[in-house]
Amino acid sequence: MGLQALLNKILKIIKVDLSEFKERAAKIVLPKDTLGVVWLYLLGGIAWLIILGTAAMNMRTYLVYNQNSPQVGVIYYTMLTIHGWSAMLGLVPDAALGIIAYSMYKSGLNIVHVKQITAMFWASNLGLAFALFGGPDMGWYMYPPLAIEDNSLFQAFRLYHGAMMGAGYLALAVNSAAASIASIILVVDAVQTKPKDKKINIFAAYGVAFSLIIALTLPALTASELWYVLAIWGSVKLDPLLWVILFWFYGHPVVYYVPFPLFGALYYYIPIYAGRRLYSEKWARWNIFLLAIGSMLIWVHHLQTFPLPVCLRAWITVSTLVLASGSGLTVLNLGLTILSSRGYNWRDPIGMAFLVALIGFIIGGVQALPLPINLINGVVHNTYYVVGHFHLIIWTLILVGFTGVFLDLLKSTNPSLNFSLKARKLMLAGLLWWTAPFVTIGYLMSIEGYLGLIRRVIAYPVMFVPYMELISFLAEIGIPGLVLTISTALGEFVKSGITTSTSVSLSSSPPGVMVKRRR
Repeated sequence: MGLQALLNKILKIIKVDLSEFKERAAKIVLPKDTLGVVWLYLLGGIAWLIILGTAAMNMRTYLVYNQNSPQVGVIYYTMLTIHGWSAMLGLVPDAALGIIAYSMYKSGLNIVHVKQITAMFWASNLGLAFALFGGPDMGWYMYPPLAIEDNSLFQAFRLYHGAMMGAGYLALAVNSAAASIASIILVVDAVQTKPKDKKINIFAAYGVAFSLIIALTLPALTASELWYVLAIWGSVKLDPLLWVILFWFYGHPVVYYVPFPLFGALYYYIPIYAGRRLYSEKWARWNIFLLAIGSMLIWVHHLQTFPLPVCLRAWITVSTLVLASGSGLTVLNLGLTILSSRGYNWRDPIGMAFLVALIGFIIGGVQALPLPINLINGVVHNTYYVVGHFHLIIWTLILVGFTGVFLDLLKSTNPSLNFSLKARKLMLAGLLWWTAPFVTIGYLMSIEGYLGLIRRVIAYPVMFVPYMELISFLAEIGIPGLVLTISTALGEFVKSGITTSTSVSLSSSPPGVMVKRRR
């Protein structure tokens, strides 16, 4: 074969591959069906996970910087805000809506308004991207009026000033409003496509219920962001206390946007890998009401350092523990399902992922039990104890549970996918490789908080330096674990897709034509 012929063949192969890549990319960017919407939102969640993780690792680098100079502090607080925004305004809504859409798919429900929900995805994510390009500094972490100050001491954005600062907050309002509309679309489409006289599965029941919670609570964030816009552009008076109430009406339920749909996933998948029915589906379905209603009523426990009346403090303690009982009922139900089975299939990566998610929720949730108690909360309210608690939930229930859903999504997308023995071992190793270091980090953070380390502070007592350095070291060790699991699964998915397409092309050869197969 001559050089020219070889080059032509290579170019032809590249052209075919690029054409196929463009076709598949177009299906993801502008999906045509329910499964396509799931892929769009879950990939959006993964993109924000990469951004927030990169910001977190940079943040930890500056946090353990020996001199902790003011110059480093500027970078640290920008990274801290990028980390927070990417997590709460990017990862959380994308992952929650993606999981909810997948729960609908698994129950035979369809997304009818595909174009509309796709438009909401791009509006939400591009709005957040615009705000991030403004170099957010301390806006997320400061109550008004400091969050809208535009001076050298308290900057909401390092690059957006004056009217552009208002544009930054308007972009955030678009971000949250679009996610609200997307959640409403999911609820409407679920109702429209639900078969008559047929109960949807437990996964979709939790998903649709908490899509409704997102639709009810996320607009409060939109209102608080628009209030900032009006204050900056129109000098509208801002009431700090009312703004705080608006924010926390969203700010508490948002921590459940992903975990509660994942509760539905746990109820759905754990019985499959336990080889028996859920211990009590009746408990699980009634628990939806307790969790959904309770999640919207106890936001005031975030204000326990405010001068609240005694009767309100009593309500905080009782109501929060009642909500916690709903989580406890979930643990009991799933625990009895596993313990009364003949054996749980933890050797399957999906089964292992949901088992780790359940155990992680238990060990992270136990740390939250003392928080509603007034005497204890005052001591640890703004410390690393709280940071350790919610990061344990994020690193186990949310991220590992998300991984379990993603692995099953690969199988739903390509039913012929069957993970090889080697791949399963690698994915299991990756899940444990991720979990062990990050559970340790969660407890180290909680110990720091118990000893008095204040959160969001770059200048801290020298006694905490060994803790900080060990946390950063363990994070560097643990990150490759989740990467190994997801990359191995994607590798198997791609290989399976190639094998399937090859077998289809071979089997579809014209009659009488012999296909020569290379060994």
